[in-house]
Amino acid sequence: MDDWLRTVSKTREDVFSNSLDVQGGETVDLRSTVYESWRRSRLQGLAPEAVTPVPLAEIDLDSYFVRAVTPLVEKRTAALDQSACALVLTDRDGRVLRRWVRDHDLAAGLDTKGVAAGFMMDESTVGTTGLVTMFTGTPEMIRGPEHFSERFKQYSCASAPIVHPVRRTLLGSVSLICRVADTTPVMLSWVTELMMAVEEALRIRASQRERRLFEAYTTYNRDVRHPIVALDVTTIITNAAAARLLGGVDQTLLWEHARRSLRDRNSEPRTLTLPDGQVLKVDCRPLSPEDADEGAILILRKDPAARELAETNALPEPAASLPGLVGHSEKWRALCRRAQPLRNVADATLVIGEPGSGRLAVACALHDLSDLGVVDAVEASTRGEDGWILHLQSQLTPGAALVVRHADSLTPSTALATLTTLRRTPPARLLATARSAGEPMIHNALLDSFDSVLEVPPMRDRLDDLHDLLVRFSADAARGRSAVAWTPDAVQALTRLEWPGNLNSLRALVRRTLARRSTGRIGTNDLPPEYAARAARRQLTALEQVEAQTILQALREAGGNKHQAALALGIARSTLYRKIRALGLDLSASIY
Repeated sequence: MDDWLRTVSKTREDVFSNSLDVQGGETVDLRSTVYESWRRSRLQGLAPEAVTPVPLAEIDLDSYFVRAVTPLVEKRTAALDQSACALVLTDRDGRVLRRWVRDHDLAAGLDTKGVAAGFMMDESTVGTTGLVTMFTGTPEMIRGPEHFSERFKQYSCASAPIVHPVRRTLLGSVSLICRVADTTPVMLSWVTELMMAVEEALRIRASQRERRLFEAYTTYNRDVRHPIVALDVTTIITNAAAARLLGGVDQTLLWEHARRSLRDRNSEPRTLTLPDGQVLKVDCRPLSPEDADEGAILILRKDPAARELAETNALPEPAASLPGLVGHSEKWRALCRRAQPLRNVADATLVIGEPGSGRLAVACALHDLSDLGVVDAVEASTRGEDGWILHLQSQLTPGAALVVRHADSLTPSTALATLTTLRRTPPARLLATARSAGEPMIHNALLDSFDSVLEVPPMRDRLDDLHDLLVRFSADAARGRSAVAWTPDAVQALTRLEWPGNLNSLRALVRRTLARRSTGRIGTNDLPPEYAARAARRQLTALEQVEAQTILQALREAGGNKHQAALALGIARSTLYRKIRALGLDLSASIY
């Protein structure tokens, strides 16, 4: 043991003094696992003599993981009490969740070095420790000088990773720590046995959770004619009625409805409009009022009006639509129904809505005349009132319809002059667009002159139309090239975003995405980094969004290769995985 310590200590001095190439491979006296961890630690800017665990302001010390491990450790307290060892439990990010130690001197020494609950001990913070086990995926023993930090050289650490037996995701690690002089190979066997016991307990708990989900499903599925969906973060169960009703995109929209209901704790049924025009009422019933990850039962019911129509054997009316425009959401269909009587008539119609919501497109769709003039009232401020009236007169063609954009931007006097001109030389039909009534604007006489008013719903009320709009905007941007296909997970991610510019924002996203990938299937990895960051599984702070965008940009430039991305970012690959999980950027392994 003494010879080994002297040899490794000498190798350590050579490596850290750069006598050996830190970019090289395994040395004669050093295991590759240790060498590579030292190398990553150096690449992250750590220095062996200046490493300190970081105390954390917020950490859940009573998590599901801690509660699962604690009873198993307490059964082994007798063995711990007889040894001069400490047992440490960390989460997958390297945060210390709990420590068990009876030796007071050992406890005091670990306290001074920050090996205590509430401290960060990951590789990017303190360098090589037994937590390298979470990188290798196998039990590891790090002895004395194999630690990167000078402050840990007096200890040995046997560690084992804990992986969820069902989801196969890393949960954390257990580590047995002792003084170097007390090191024994039995430590690694002991901690490996504990790891296996923890994973077995988690398997039993997972089986119980899945059983609860299945029991809830069977309770609600007594009448198999009604569509029922049971789901949690990783599992989904549907009956035949729901499976026949829902396609791929439908399911992602349904999951997003469930996520919002669970997040907002909203017990009111929500409306979901399917791409084929069916309108469903979704009743989301959580299995646990405290923990959204426990899942929920979704009861799907067809719209009562549609069911009443079917029961009377009446022929359904053809779905209302506007030529050249797409959408099937409830709000969009309601607009189309209101617009249908106003198509190709002489009524002067004002179309209002938020900027970018598609007001001009709706106004143009109200009339089939090929001769349709468009003027923008914003130009009145630059042309002056007289210049604006002359421009307006030049656009008034006999038999042609006219659309006045941004009619709400006219001053009261200019609006009155505009109205006088239009009455003197009336167009075949007058249409105009303006902001919604709830938005700040100066009212004018022109706005009061219209026979009918239509309001276009904003993008946030048309999320069920997202897939249809993506397909349409992609076809427009392709300009004859092969169209791309948007995957359900990409559509689900985009439903989580705010769209301040409404359709204009979505159209800009499509153009940016297709500039990089113009063929094939568009997934979440193809989205611009700032959009993908905003679509994370949880709400990110401003600082976290910047970090998420930087990570996603590095992944895009590396073609999805996480090793190359980690090198570009100057962090360990394990740290990159941890940050991706912590920021909720990986949507592939979860339903909501």
